[in-house]
Amino acid sequence: MTDSLMPKAKVLLKEQYFALLHDEQTSTRKTAAVTHIMAWCEQEYIQPGQWLNNKKHFRFTRHGIEAIRASYLLSIGEDIFADFSDDTHQSAALKSTDEKQGRIKPTQSLVLCALSNQAPLLSSDLQTLNAFNQQFYPCEQVNVELNLAMLNLAEFDNLLIIENRDSFNDWHRFQGQVTQDLNKLLVIYRGDSELSTSTKALLEQWQDERPRCPRIYFGDFDLAGLRIAVSGQYSHLLLPNVDWLTSHLVKQHYSDAHLKFLANLTLQCPHQWQHLLSVMQEQRAGLRQQMMYQTALALYPR
Repeated sequence: MTDSLMPKAKVLLKEQYFALLHDEQTSTRKTAAVTHIMAWCEQEYIQPGQWLNNKKHFRFTRHGIEAIRASYLLSIGEDIFADFSDDTHQSAALKSTDEKQGRIKPTQSLVLCALSNQAPLLSSDLQTLNAFNQQFYPCEQVNVELNLAMLNLAEFDNLLIIENRDSFNDWHRFQGQVTQDLNKLLVIYRGDSELSTSTKALLEQWQDERPRCPRIYFGDFDLAGLRIAVSGQYSHLLLPNVDWLTSHLVKQHYSDAHLKFLANLTLQCPHQWQHLLSVMQEQRAGLRQQMMYQTALALYPR
């Protein structure tokens, strides 16, 4: 049975083929992908080109790559030049035996939303929370994945993004500490890797569709958290009172690894947040979100 070519090998073959159309002297360095292709070609009795410079470089030929492409299509049923940039894993499976070549990941258009019983909910949200309680077990908060394409932002007046997953899971506890009314609130986990991509897309969509409505960031009180809020164009921070913060700061929560953000923050930090930056700098201390329980939380406008 013919082995599959690894994705990097197929990318290299496509790049080399179109480069050869412009320059027949094109060559590539010896890499793991080249070695992989050569081993595959040996099994298929294909000569794809020739080694150069004591096997430090390899020059493919268009005829050799066309032979690989034809053999691969016949044995595997996949075109090595196929483009998967607009494919999900499901649609990629129709074109390849390796469905993971699909660039659109399962969570790419999903955001994680918190539904809490500690505040008024939209009727649909209340139904979801009640249904969960009846089907599984009583709880104060349910986290659900929402598809951005199906989400009607016009139903919400406030967007809150929470930095840390454990604090997001405890939003029902933090919610009672907020001193201002946040009506029609959409609460989203900022996420990491794939989830953060969809959260960024949500922020852009919110700015387009709800430009006058608050975009609130609730995260760690440190240079990294402030950088996220500044660069993400958030309109408000959600934090404890500055006097309480000042008396509860922790030296270990002011990471040396975050000092690289300081120069840009000094230049870009909004005027109304500069006193928060000054508190961090003067005390060389910060406070992680997990230390903010049991104190009032207030909005700091940009």
